[in-house]
Amino acid sequence: MASDTAFVHLISFTGSADTVASNLRGYVERELARSAPKGFLSAVVIEGKDGETAGLLSYWESLDAIEDITDTAPWEAAMDLCEAVCDTRSELSYAITGAAAAG
Repeated sequence: MASDTAFVHLISFTGSADTVASNLRGYVERELARSAPKGFLSAVVIEGKDGETAGLLSYWESLDAIEDITDTAPWEAAMDLCEAVCDTRSELSYAITGAAAAG
């Protein structure tokens, strides 16, 4: 990566954590792993120890790349599937710099 800044995008869902995690894993495997969009670095599905929360933590080269992916039909469909079974959804983006951004 040319820059020493990367971006982390975290989406978390509360409720129906098993179903949400399964839906997110499917999205990562079908969409992100097979044909990674421009600016995508990596992603991992996370599950809370409480058994009630699950989410997607993804790493990107830029905020523009995050905005581009969140405006696609596959992304919106995956989020709709998760929202249909969860109680709440939150979404945040963070900048990471230095050695952490370099990988």
